[in-house]
Amino acid sequence: MAAHKPKRGAPAIDMTAMVDVAFLLLTFFILTTTRFREESVVEIDTPSSISTTQLPEVAIMNVEVDRDGKVFVGFTDPDLREEALKIAAGPDEKDLKLTRENISDFSTMQNFGIPFTIFQQWLELHGEDRVGFEHPGMSAIITDSTRMTGNDLKDWVRYGRMANIRRNQELPADLKKRLRFAIKGDAEAPYKKISQVISTLQDWKINQFSLITALEDRPAGYESEEEGEKIGF
Repeated sequence: MAAHKPKRGAPAIDMTAMVDVAFLLLTFFILTTTRFREESVVEIDTPSSISTTQLPEVAIMNVEVDRDGKVFVGFTDPDLREEALKIAAGPDEKDLKLTRENISDFSTMQNFGIPFTIFQQWLELHGEDRVGFEHPGMSAIITDSTRMTGNDLKDWVRYGRMANIRRNQELPADLKKRLRFAIKGDAEAPYKKISQVISTLQDWKINQFSLITALEDRPAGYESEEEGEKIGF
């Protein structure tokens, strides 16, 4: 009589480790491919226009004016932003005391409205104290007697230009970028403050810049794209 062979079950495979690895890889790719929104300290409700012209993504210095007339500055390129800060901190400029943490925190700021009179104190804030700090806005006043003395905006325009020159020195000719300027004003911003911003740019012989607006529907029969957001470069 033949001996009875015991039934063999299918081998069990523990998938726990494989699932863990899969989730770790998924998390890694999400973190390395996602561009997180930079920190913004002001909300601007821009007026609308029918222009579809888009600003380039690099080498832009934004000047923002909120509804209360506060002036803010922002750089679209984080490297340019950091270089401008380092130039501002120089002993022949504002003589700021920078730490690596200061530079790292500043690199995450999409825009800022801190006058140089309190800039050092602001840099030294940490965590919630810095996030919750109310930006009073920068000076952009131009007068015939002082010729821009104390005009924070004019200083940042100069630092931005110098930073862009330094960056271009390290790039091949086909990758060099000219620093461009854009004004983003709230629909309810005081006209006088917008005028001061434009006068500050013009004092640096900057007569070509963009006005950032929200897109609205075009009226029937409208074909031109020259009006609206783009003033010119």
